[in-house]
Amino acid sequence: MILPSSDGAALATALLSMACWGSWSNFLVFATGRKMRFELFYLNYSFAVLITAIIGAVTLGMVKMDSGGSNGERIFTDDFSVPFVKFVFAFLAGLVFNAANLALCKGIDMLGLALAFPLCIGTSMVLGTVLTYIISPGESNAALLFLGVFVAFVAVCTAALMHSLKEKQQTAKLMEDLVSQEQQRQEQLENADGGVASSKKSTQGSAGGPSMLRKLLVCIIGGILMSLWNPLVTLAEKDDNGHGLTPFGEFVFYTLAVALSSLVLVPAVIVFPLEGGHGDSVAAVFSEYPKTNAICHVYSFLGGGVWAIGTLANAMAGASKDAEEKSLLTSAEAYAIGQCANVAAIFWGVIYFKEFQGTDFKVKALIALVLVLYIGAIALVTMAG
Repeated sequence: MILPSSDGAALATALLSMACWGSWSNFLVFATGRKMRFELFYLNYSFAVLITAIIGAVTLGMVKMDSGGSNGERIFTDDFSVPFVKFVFAFLAGLVFNAANLALCKGIDMLGLALAFPLCIGTSMVLGTVLTYIISPGESNAALLFLGVFVAFVAVCTAALMHSLKEKQQTAKLMEDLVSQEQQRQEQLENADGGVASSKKSTQGSAGGPSMLRKLLVCIIGGILMSLWNPLVTLAEKDDNGHGLTPFGEFVFYTLAVALSSLVLVPAVIVFPLEGGHGDSVAAVFSEYPKTNAICHVYSFLGGGVWAIGTLANAMAGASKDAEEKSLLTSAEAYAIGQCANVAAIFWGVIYFKEFQGTDFKVKALIALVLVLYIGAIALVTMAG
């Protein structure tokens, strides 16, 4: 199987995972922007990750390398001789991830990026890295690793502040524009009929929305669950009393759990929404599947494929070794680098989606600070190896 066998290749593979983890949600935006239901998107996404994992296993996972130590000499089919418990760990990792991912998506939708980021992403990054390090410390410099994680957590909190300021400034700008348009409309009406036109204000309330406690619980539970999947992956791949699973074999069983559990979890969140309130009919929601625009289905499969490439790349980086069997990046280090995915998300927000238009220098300064903090975190984690 193909695995990174040099420091540069290991770091590049970890950075690839970071880029993919920060980019897959763009396809969710594209699809839901065209009125595709999130639940239908997620079903396609779930099976796309399984298909991508199988393709990776039967291609890259079947190449026998002459260099890179015993890891390079192993291939995907060797996984079928490992202890059964390794398959259980990989399958459990997929189940935990899928429940966490649904909670995270719903939590961010309910609470917004400003609060959901530190609660969800911060919790999963810090706790996940700590647990992974405890299971497989390797030769990491613990001080540098956890300093890097702390800097990344500061970056997450700074990003939350940045999003909060951005939303306030853009809301204020929108209100100013609406007031200006209303004044112009009133002036036009007065000029037209000589009278003072009255306007009716909308009194639509927010009754029936999820409580703040529910929003916080969904985000925190999602973050805790998200922190558990990488330690389970590490247990599945850990070499004790014989080979553990290869990254390719582990990922096939991981994504099999994602696909199968989605057949249960997606109908469950349709009937019992995490946001609370009354659910919908599963049959009615699924009846929209063939009516959904074909490009939305393409987006949903691309989203799953991009995420899967990133996750497989992260596992490969965490299993990287040189010809002398010396670890290049541990699972904890690779996971910490991958969790800096907000760098890619900010890039897309600034360059493509133009999310920061209308903001002042404070927000732009915070963007620069967040990027500097993430770069510093990645440098510290890399040096820890």
